[in-house]
Amino acid sequence: MIKLIHVKKDYTEGGVITNALKDINLEVKDGEFVAIMGASGSGKSTLLHILGGMDKLTSGEYYYNDEAVHDMSMGRLNIFRRDHVSFVFQNAALMKYYTVAENIEMPLLSMNVGKKERKKIIEEKMEAVGIAHLAKKLPIHISGGEQTRTAIARALAGDNELLLADEPTGALDSQTSIQIMELLKEISKEKLVIMVTHNVTLANKYSDRVIALNDG
Repeated sequence: MIKLIHVKKDYTEGGVITNALKDINLEVKDGEFVAIMGASGSGKSTLLHILGGMDKLTSGEYYYNDEAVHDMSMGRLNIFRRDHVSFVFQNAALMKYYTVAENIEMPLLSMNVGKKERKKIIEEKMEAVGIAHLAKKLPIHISGGEQTRTAIARALAGDNELLLADEPTGALDSQTSIQIMELLKEISKEKLVIMVTHNVTLANKYSDRVIALNDG
């Protein structure tokens, strides 16, 4: 379970302080599929980065299954991300000179998973998201939807219980977006899924709860 208490995040540049998040209080229970919505600059991605341990909050408290994430050092946050969090970034963020299978393999290498087990996991995750036939393709040779599926398979490879997705359908056509949302909905049966999106229709249809951010 995730719990945020009076969370604030400020950025300082050129002596100017920007309040990205202002006194956020939030609880997310295991097994939820949560959509975070809001205009550009509302703090959606900042909140996602805080939840994923990619950024430290300025003040407040963040608990993940009773672990005090706000008290973690940067080194401990790296371990927290490795052990608990998987990301699906906007526009997939695949390594362009690596095949689909090699992209999915990347988190497994950092976890020191053996070669035989890596091969098994890669095949399982590709099959789960419907891209087994694309294993040897480079990202440039597959569609946007297939790239997103590859990014999701990569996120699933580490078998972490928290999946964070930043605009996973932002660059996709309507039909492909629906397919990706159905896939995320299926994944949410086993994992906690938190997604940033601009698509009101998809958020309302597929998520269990919509959280609206306005000016942080």
